[in-house]
Amino acid sequence: MSDLGRRLMLGAALGLAAMPLPAVARDGAALGYCQDRITTGWNFYCDPEKPEPEEPPAEAKPAPPPPAVPAPKSYTEQIEDYRKELDEKKNRAILEPTPENVQSYMEAQQQMSRMASAFTDQWQRVLFRTPELDINTRFPISQMGGAVYQDQMRVARETSLQEAAANLGFMVVVEDAAQCGLCTPQLEVIARMQASFGIEPMVVTVDGSFHPLFPDAVVDTGQLKKLGLAKKPRPFVALVEPKSGIVEPLGGGLLTEDVILERVHVVTKIPAGERY
Repeated sequence: MSDLGRRLMLGAALGLAAMPLPAVARDGAALGYCQDRITTGWNFYCDPEKPEPEEPPAEAKPAPPPPAVPAPKSYTEQIEDYRKELDEKKNRAILEPTPENVQSYMEAQQQMSRMASAFTDQWQRVLFRTPELDINTRFPISQMGGAVYQDQMRVARETSLQEAAANLGFMVVVEDAAQCGLCTPQLEVIARMQASFGIEPMVVTVDGSFHPLFPDAVVDTGQLKKLGLAKKPRPFVALVEPKSGIVEPLGGGLLTEDVILERVHVVTKIPAGERY
């Protein structure tokens, strides 16, 4: 090749090198130069693959709360609901007495009766197994047991009365029969008890009136006020401790023999809170 030819070829090559390459040529991967490490190293247009931007993880939505479980109703609430239902059926049957409404109420009432009967039956069986809960052990409920109990209690009450009369003053406060219609009958009861039990009552008249059953009655001259009995209604019965002056009232009005016996026994023998 002549020098002129070589110069023309070199000039053409240099001209091509100076011309801008099309966009496809700038991408070495498009020309097959970015397939491996060898060709990639000789090509200036092999751009590294840009990692695709990672999407931020979606925020986990909180799980919906489990449905609330209603608290079980108490036994009191259940009974109240049952009573309301029974009342509703009864009122409906009254206001609309159709055969269906009346029958519905009758069936509900019968169910309530069965429940009450089951409770009563279980109550009795528990008493059989636990006699310490049975009131019959203290207060017999049979006719024979009641008679025995009453006899025993009368003996105990009479003994209490005799002991009280021996150690305490048995005071009866009265006034004129014209002002106190119950005073004379009360003194008659006291006179019978005096004959039966040998008690020696101290009769006090607030107005100096005379009573044939107790002609030696004491006239009040301020003693009742000191004992706190001046304003008590007449007739009035009380036990008085002679040395200390402590008064144990038994009550006012007409008190029969049985009532006096019982009250004397209660106040002298049974501590408060242990009677029943």
